[in-house]
Amino acid sequence: MPELPEVETLRNALIPLVRNQTLVELKFLRADLRFPIPAKQLKREMAGLPVHDVTRVGKYLLLHNDNGALLLHLGMSGRVTQSSSLQPEEKHTHAIFHFAPDTYLHFIDPRRFGCILWVPKGEGHPLLDHLGPDPFSETATPELFKERARTCKGPIKGFIMNAKRIAGIGNIYACEALFETGIHPMKSANKLSKPQWEKLLSEVRKVLRKSIEAGGTTLRDFFNTDGNPGYFALDLSVYGKEGEPCPRCKTPITRTVHTARSTFFCKTCQKR
Repeated sequence: MPELPEVETLRNALIPLVRNQTLVELKFLRADLRFPIPAKQLKREMAGLPVHDVTRVGKYLLLHNDNGALLLHLGMSGRVTQSSSLQPEEKHTHAIFHFAPDTYLHFIDPRRFGCILWVPKGEGHPLLDHLGPDPFSETATPELFKERARTCKGPIKGFIMNAKRIAGIGNIYACEALFETGIHPMKSANKLSKPQWEKLLSEVRKVLRKSIEAGGTTLRDFFNTDGNPGYFALDLSVYGKEGEPCPRCKTPITRTVHTARSTFFCKTCQKR
């Protein structure tokens, strides 16, 4: 599933293509994805107007104009590719956006868990309103998360992967950040000290930034707008390395399953 670094990579690729460029035409090849596509509203609000900026909120992309913003989510298998026309080139192409003068962006989503929606200017949206702060935002502070976790007895890994608490941290990044911090993923969130929160937030940012700088993703069929694969393998410490020696103490890496997600950690280096 595309995570925060993948979406940020896509944002960075889209900016030089669409910022300050007029959206000439929108073409929709189906009526819905995860939610119904408001095709008439999107055409009315966006066609003929320039996109001023492309921003990211958690794992959502927003293409802004004077009337509001197109909200784009990749879901589990969504990707955006650049083409030469409005004609679909792949089976699961569901939307095509033509930007002046000759940029054509195709939204492809085989599983159809993504979404294309509209956010009117000055208004919120149900998908965005309850998200926690972005890990890179100024509001994401150790003090904030320590207070929010004060009554949470659940595992810290689940806490930081909950988008309502902090937006955009996926499974790989949670495992890696907790390893670098030396915190056991099953440690109760309310047991973390302020110094631990400071270290954890720092490591979360480091591992996310590392992935963004690599241009990498966790989804092998994710493609950048130029059609090149967006997958670049990170130099991971624990994720996907069950039974391999810990890079620090050589203890075999442990894998466990919690809430249907694989968790990888070192039982020696990471303390409860």
